[in-house]
Amino acid sequence: MVINGLHRGGRERRFLELIKGLTKEPGKFDIYIISLSPIVEYPIVYDLPVKFQIMAGKDKKKINRLIKMRRIIRSFKPDIIHSWDITCSGYLGISNLLLNKPVIQGVIYDASSQSPLGQSIRNRIRLLSPFSKAFVSNSQAGIRAYQPPVEKSLVIYNGIDLLRFNNLKDRETVETEILGGPKGNRFVVAMVAAFQERKDYNTFLEAAIKLCRKDPNMTFLLIGAGENLPVIKEKTPGDLLDKQIFFPGMRQDIESILQFVDIGVLMTNSTNHSEGISNTIVEYMAGGKPVIATKGGGTDELVRDGKNGFLINPLDSSILISKIETLRNDPSLAAQMGQKGRQWITDNFEIKRMTEEYINLYEKVLNKESVVLENKIMN
Repeated sequence: MVINGLHRGGRERRFLELIKGLTKEPGKFDIYIISLSPIVEYPIVYDLPVKFQIMAGKDKKKINRLIKMRRIIRSFKPDIIHSWDITCSGYLGISNLLLNKPVIQGVIYDASSQSPLGQSIRNRIRLLSPFSKAFVSNSQAGIRAYQPPVEKSLVIYNGIDLLRFNNLKDRETVETEILGGPKGNRFVVAMVAAFQERKDYNTFLEAAIKLCRKDPNMTFLLIGAGENLPVIKEKTPGDLLDKQIFFPGMRQDIESILQFVDIGVLMTNSTNHSEGISNTIVEYMAGGKPVIATKGGGTDELVRDGKNGFLINPLDSSILISKIETLRNDPSLAAQMGQKGRQWITDNFEIKRMTEEYINLYEKVLNKESVVLENKIMN
């Protein structure tokens, strides 16, 4: 398996969840991970029973990477090469020449083909098609957006290990750590996302300020890190900062934080991004929380509008405010949506299901069978 790096993100977490699932069957899989970046924000990789190679130092030079990858392929003799990033796929396309190991392209993880980066990925997918056995997307929207060859395309939805929601930190301790004291009568709305252009924190903050001015018990958590964090924080009124609007930073205990969150929100900047299947939304639902999210892309396959959450128009703070107030004023509806979300995840997005589908794909590739799975249209 080759990945661009183990930065904190949805794709990287899905990558590691799969490897954890595969290694639960001792002796069946021998896994060699190559990372093109020395950044490791998921140290759990060092605890896994796998070989792990970081291409740093001299190996960062293109020619050295190509030579090193080719040596690894020749010595390790993999039955399958699984690429998780389009940059990795470019290197593999050259390193694997004449060695002809079957390559699976797990490079479709959003539905943003109309952005400049998306157009570049779409063009590279076309170039890689003759040398690839399968293209895996985590959403139907991704397949529609990037249009890999139909006969090589399939969808494998994200999986989450629900055991992550057992043995959580003490709720009151986490409340005090983030809010400065017990939650009390606060109504807490959270958005967990990177502070990058593709996430719409501006609309979320606009709604947060207006609701906080109306109700002193309204509380908002903006959880994450990124280059836009200082800008968003600067826009937050001083009298609300760290009183009703909090910036906890990058957290590794989201499951524990969700214990006292009332609504999970994900606003997407639709001008330059379209989600695949968002791990953040999956986590909200697994934690039993109702969801409000920007409609479009794979989010429409995950959030069932009016059932386990609300889908809303992009860049619209007024509709976000309206939906938050609907759930605030109807605890029964919020609880029902949270319960349905949890069941939805249990039925369709559990880690065992994802692992089994990848194993099925590997076996089909090895047996030279058609990799196309039954089209998934979730109802």
